Amino acid sequence: MENDPLYRPWGKVSSAFWDRPDTVTDTQPVSPPRPTKAGPAPKAAPEPRTPRSATTTERAATNPAPEIPEAYRDGILFVTSAFTAKEPETLQRAIVEAERLNQAMTAEYGERDARTINVREMSGWLAHLTGRHADATRWYLHTVGLLSALFGNGDQRTRDSARRAVATWLAITDPSEAEPLAPTVLAMAVAVDGEGSDTVRVVHQRMESTSRPAATAQASTQQPTSVST
Repeated sequence: MENDPLYRPWGKVSSAFWDRPDTVTDTQPVSPPRPTKAGPAPKAAPEPRTPRSATTTERAATNPAPEIPEAYRDGILFVTSAFTAKEPETLQRAIVEAERLNQAMTAEYGERDARTINVREMSGWLAHLTGRHADATRWYLHTVGLLSALFGNGDQRTRDSARRAVATWLAITDPSEAEPLAPTVLAMAVAVDGEGSDTVRVVHQRMESTSRPAATAQASTQQPTSVST
């Protein structure tokens, strides 16, 4: 678990933005998913496999996490303690608390602040834990955009968030949810990890695997029906 890019933080970027990754200073990452009413939490899917990233120790050495703001410590610790909770009610309360923290910390620190971004990553992780993988992907695409603008595409924090975006996207089982996100996920992965990276290769493979059944189904419906005489 410690080596998984979906590490637990304590804490929809457009394709056009990722087509010009060197001009991050004038970008505006899109808004994160809107909060939804808490409902029964489905079982969390197994954590998806992605190419190996740096270990937790390696990450901590190069990218120390921002200090937990004292005014928000209790709320943050409650949310992080819920990451291992088995009760759906606890996870739902954590989702509500994470949204409260997001609103309060955005008002105090602004959107492009590492503390605010970490809290938004918590919302992405909670979405993943409750089986809302498309929402989780959107959260992580959003945080990648913010981290890129703040630290650059080459920063390990940006790269880790990008891998989490890919990993949660890979966890989506419904093609109708995965396909609309695919172009942005691919463009983001190319910009952050490079065209020839393992991450991009994995995204391409998933896109091909989901497009083949659709193409086969379309071809079968277009075949002429034989008419007996």
